[in-house]
Amino acid sequence: MNNQNYTNRNHPATPMREVSLPRLLLLTLRHWRSMFLFGLILAVLLAGMKVLREYKNRGVSNVAHEEYLAAMEIYNASVEAYSGAIEKFQTKIDNKQKYFNESLLMQVDPHNECVSTVTMVVRTPGLEKADTSASESGQTQNPSIVNASNVVHAYTEFITSGISYDEIAAEAGVPEQSVRELVLVSSDQYHFSSVFKVQVRSMDIDFSKKIMDHILEEIGKNQNAFRNILGEYELELVTRSEETTVDTALLQQQTELQNSIATLQKNLQTSQTSLKELIKPTEATGASTGTILKNGIKYGIVGMAGGIFLMILFWAVRILLSGKILTDDEINVGYGIRNLMTFPSGTGRKKKGFFLDRLVEKIVSDAPEMSAGSAFDVLTARIEALTDSEEPSTVLLVSSLGENRLDYLVRTLNNHAGNSGGNVNFEASSNLGTNASAIRALRKAGACVVVEKVGESAYRTAAEEVELLLASGKEILGTVYL
Repeated sequence: MNNQNYTNRNHPATPMREVSLPRLLLLTLRHWRSMFLFGLILAVLLAGMKVLREYKNRGVSNVAHEEYLAAMEIYNASVEAYSGAIEKFQTKIDNKQKYFNESLLMQVDPHNECVSTVTMVVRTPGLEKADTSASESGQTQNPSIVNASNVVHAYTEFITSGISYDEIAAEAGVPEQSVRELVLVSSDQYHFSSVFKVQVRSMDIDFSKKIMDHILEEIGKNQNAFRNILGEYELELVTRSEETTVDTALLQQQTELQNSIATLQKNLQTSQTSLKELIKPTEATGASTGTILKNGIKYGIVGMAGGIFLMILFWAVRILLSGKILTDDEINVGYGIRNLMTFPSGTGRKKKGFFLDRLVEKIVSDAPEMSAGSAFDVLTARIEALTDSEEPSTVLLVSSLGENRLDYLVRTLNNHAGNSGGNVNFEASSNLGTNASAIRALRKAGACVVVEKVGESAYRTAAEEVELLLASGKEILGTVYL
């Protein structure tokens, strides 16, 4: 139920009132003029303040413009820096990733590396005698020793850079450099040496042997050319082997490359995030006339709605605090009394001419759709039916309303009763709670009817009258609401 219950604290014996919230809101519609007026005032105030404030701030100061230009300069520089960094990181990542994916060396499993190895020694005239005398004297600058070392260095350079691996690379479908980096030449880098070692690493032992055979073939073809430059020497192959081994150096090289790619990707993501989070400065611009009017209309609508809501709340609270009878069933429900008739609002008076007032009254009123004359006829007939007796009966109309209204009602009902030939006589009893003669008139009355007006009669006074009638033992035929 959409009801709000409250009791009269000054009269604890009074039954709890039940007020329908929808009914209460409907009653506030009778004050639609004040709602509309207050809403219009609030709408004008809010819209006017908004329009005035935006109109004053529509221009942009020179200081604000200079600040905007400085902010844009910083923003553009940041965008350029981040964009350049992103491009640089992306290029490095692509190059390293491409190398890692295409390089034969990077595809070798360092825990299962196929290696072809040869060890070669260079012999020059007088080298053995020079080695013995140099050891005895502690010298390493003997011409024979130096010449052998030069030959080693010459072959090291030739194997790593001078030999062409185009045919092998073409067969494997890779660049020549990818084959060249499989070849590793080592010698003693800190002392004069006549020995060097050549290693070829790959994923397949046959491929390693093939490259090694090509290297040895090229060395054999170019020995005479080296003799013409370096002098007499003999190059002897000491050992050759093919095996599978673990290459920790290659493992470290592959790991470092992968870590380098991961670091570059992290830096790339950081730069991309920083670029995305950059906020472009917005230049403060004055609002256009259309925008100002549009915002003014919005605030006007908000003001109108807010004003109407506040006035509805105001009238709802005021109606509740007034203590008046709000509906034609409050007394009836509280005390179990029937309602005999609810007259249309303004009975006996000229109705308001404005169509909104008539519409509101039609929505709010619970009165039946009939004329005042018909309503009096129906009321008289109902009372006569409830007091059906051959002997004349007096019905006392009890009300807290003024005597003039009650006297008019008594005269009208007596006229209708006389015209119908009934035995009912109506008498008025105004202000039963404070009028001693009205209380004494209860003795002569055969029955009573409570007459009140919705929105005007005080609920507490009407409740006290009903309680007094119930205590007196007089029959209450029902209620009538004007």
